[in-house]
Amino acid sequence: MSTLQEESSCNMSTLQDESKRYYVKIGMGERLAYGFWGFGSDLVFQTITIYLTFFYTDIFGISPVQVTALFLAARVWDAINDPLMGAIVEKCHFKRGKYIPWFVGLCIPYGISTILVFTTPESISKVAYAWFTYILFGMLFTGIIIPVTSLSSSMTQDPIERAKLNSFRMFCSGIGGVVCAVMVPKLSELMGTSPQNGYQRAMIVLSAVMVISFLVAGKVCKERVPESAHDKEEPFHWRDIGSQFTTNKPLLILFVMYLAAYTYNILVSSVGTYFVTYNIGGTISMADWSLLQTLPSIIPMLFVPAIAKKVGKKMTVIYGCLISTIGMLLFFFMPDGAIVGFCMGKALGSFGYGITLAMIWSTLPDCVEYGEYVTGRRCGGLVFSLASFSIKISLTIAGILPTIVFSFVDYVPNGVQNAACLTAIKAMNSLIPAIVLIIGILVFSRYSLTEQKFESIVKELTKRRLGAQSSSV
Repeated sequence: MSTLQEESSCNMSTLQDESKRYYVKIGMGERLAYGFWGFGSDLVFQTITIYLTFFYTDIFGISPVQVTALFLAARVWDAINDPLMGAIVEKCHFKRGKYIPWFVGLCIPYGISTILVFTTPESISKVAYAWFTYILFGMLFTGIIIPVTSLSSSMTQDPIERAKLNSFRMFCSGIGGVVCAVMVPKLSELMGTSPQNGYQRAMIVLSAVMVISFLVAGKVCKERVPESAHDKEEPFHWRDIGSQFTTNKPLLILFVMYLAAYTYNILVSSVGTYFVTYNIGGTISMADWSLLQTLPSIIPMLFVPAIAKKVGKKMTVIYGCLISTIGMLLFFFMPDGAIVGFCMGKALGSFGYGITLAMIWSTLPDCVEYGEYVTGRRCGGLVFSLASFSIKISLTIAGILPTIVFSFVDYVPNGVQNAACLTAIKAMNSLIPAIVLIIGILVFSRYSLTEQKFESIVKELTKRRLGAQSSSV
């Protein structure tokens, strides 16, 4: 073999080894800590998604129109706040890493804000108080969720490990959702003398657990994948926000999928309270109904990495959405009073959602590498800020849609609803979420960042890193 061939073979071997350098296997302790924050986070987040709209209209005493205005105003601010927070995360560097100090420092204020959202003051304007506390909650949610979700892209570069890590986190989040569904009504009744202070006291308990979960994750989890050579040479500029979002096509497509998945889940969660209260007259308890939205979703999450290994991430997402769509259509075409049929449709929708949710969170970190590939910058915070913003938009859609619909069908809080209102509630629990998912499937079918393409991108990024190292010597 010639010297040139030997050098070429050696370089290829070095590249192959170096490209796998950050394909770290995550240990059980670190995996458990990462999952624990998912559990704690969803104790709070699922309470917001399931109960907040109902709390505002039927307990707090704000009109549907006022709730609509609040949610819309908050999302206008989020359109600025979320990318801004993602950029701030990129610009700041701490001893403990890029992401961990953020969620460790903000988890206590975030917990306090969730308690304030479910507090009903007597001496000040309810509407003004709701605006202040809800927007504060949204800003702190952004400040904590962007860095903590970005962390997975920095813990390992191995797509299989990322899938396992995020699937386990979503499994733990699902358990948190189950606990929330069961405990919020029970804690509210047990600890409160009224629905108003019952919700507040329940949130104190859940928020305390959430804070502990984030502190544990910050202590145990480690950031490993380094910044790009370009990031080290030149500081992050605000103009980099636009280049990340306009050139990262897989991220934009995944953003639509996030919107579809979270809008489906939040809508059926929030409107489910109305369905149980008015359509089926409390035949099943709200706690049990919420369990149907959360418990079936956690069943497939631990198996999602194995499914993705067989059919690929893209098809796993699509299959999950199709299962949920079938469940929602089954729900819609059930006759009034068919409790078993409603439960079957809801459970099937939840099962498919579990597959979809675990997979999109496992897919999102890959967009960090793609963004680095096309722009030269590794902007995990910005990439994950788009996921945060999509959740906020979903919260808004699921929050204002019922209030808009109710204004047209003469909804009466705590009263007897007419036939048109009952049909609208049923459609918002089934048909409309099914349409949202179908739109998500159509858009996501164009997702092109395959496993093979991702591997070639990692090799190219490794070449650049090695080239930057050799030129600096």
